[in-house]
Amino acid sequence: MLSRNDFRARLLEVRPDLAERVRDNEVKRKLALALRALRKERGLTQREIEARSGLAQSMISRLEAPSGPMPKWETIMRYVRACDGHMLLGFSLEAFDEEAFLQPSNDTGNEKVVSAVSLG
Repeated sequence: MLSRNDFRARLLEVRPDLAERVRDNEVKRKLALALRALRKERGLTQREIEARSGLAQSMISRLEAPSGPMPKWETIMRYVRACDGHMLLGFSLEAFDEEAFLQPSNDTGNEKVVSAVSLG
C-alpha cells in the first residue's frame, strides 16, 4: 500500500498534466485547515460564524473543505473577522518559509493559532 505522498508522486509521474491542479488544491487545503483551526480555537460553531459574518453555513462549510475552488478574499476576510481573528498577506521575490510563521503560544502562555499558506 502506497503512502499518500508516494501515491501523489506516482500519480504526477503518470499524469504530469495534473501538477498545477494538485498544487492549487494544496493551497486550498492549507487555507481550509487554517480557517477551521481558527474557528475551533475560538470555540465557535459554523452556525455562530454564520450569524457573525452573514455568510451562509453552506458557504462556511465550503470554506473549511480541503478541496474545491479558492474563495474570494472578501469572503476569507469576513470569516476571519467573524472569528475575531487577524490575517496577514505578504509578497516576496523569495520563497516564504511557512514554518517561520508558526508559533504555538505567545508571551502570556495563551495558545494562539498562527497559520501560513504559501501560494507558490
